[in-house]
Amino acid sequence: MEHFAPHIFQALEGEGLYRSHSHESDELTLILEGEGSYTTQSHSILVARGDLILIPTNLFHGFVCLKAWKGISVHFLKEQVPSYCQYLINHAFQQNPDHILVSRLNGWQLDKAELALKQLEEEWSRKQHGELSYDLMRNALESLLLSYHANASESMKASRIEQGSDNQIIQDALKVIHGAYQTTLKISDLAVHYFLSESIFRKKFTDIVGVSPKQYIIRLRLNEAKRLLQYTRKPIEWISSEVGFTSSSRFHELFVKHFGKTPLEWRKQEESGST
Repeated sequence: MEHFAPHIFQALEGEGLYRSHSHESDELTLILEGEGSYTTQSHSILVARGDLILIPTNLFHGFVCLKAWKGISVHFLKEQVPSYCQYLINHAFQQNPDHILVSRLNGWQLDKAELALKQLEEEWSRKQHGELSYDLMRNALESLLLSYHANASESMKASRIEQGSDNQIIQDALKVIHGAYQTTLKISDLAVHYFLSESIFRKKFTDIVGVSPKQYIIRLRLNEAKRLLQYTRKPIEWISSEVGFTSSSRFHELFVKHFGKTPLEWRKQEESGST
């Protein structure tokens, strides 16, 4: 994470130094004070206090500070964050994958976002992460991304997929799945919610997403299990239950099938690779 007040000339406050770059991770930046602008090959935006900015991986962009600013940035690899956070990031960039996106916060929303970033930083910087550190970091990042979506909704209306279309139905279903994959979520219940038969819902989902709803949920659960195995010391049986498996033997069977190792073997491999 980075706290910044970048590129202000001492002699002439308000004149900034333009900087262009890209990075191999997604970026989330909160502007706490000041004004500036971001530019890509296709568009430019002005930013100021309260702006929560999302920048996708490998997007070449520049920024300039026009009025002394400060803020906080966090860079993260999308595949390493929890599944619901991944969904929120992907959903934000779905309509404009090569754009810098901005959501404007104010008042208590801005205070809440700043607090979430500071909590994320505090937990990440600990020399030893406790049992709850992962959950606190997940909650903080999820809170930031939800704040982004809640306050970007008005500006995104024009680019939304047509309501009632197959794509919209499946996107809505994906949101439900990412938020509840660890529960006893039934495909039949999802189909009923959209006034579809289960077979038609499965076909629409598979055609658009590329895998069946069941396989998609299994993949989410297993990927979340991998993250928990790598970043926490939670017992394997506990992880199996947390990601939604009611049978630990089924969890082990699917984990070996997908990754070629037992959960314990995978955890030990990650531990040895990081030492």
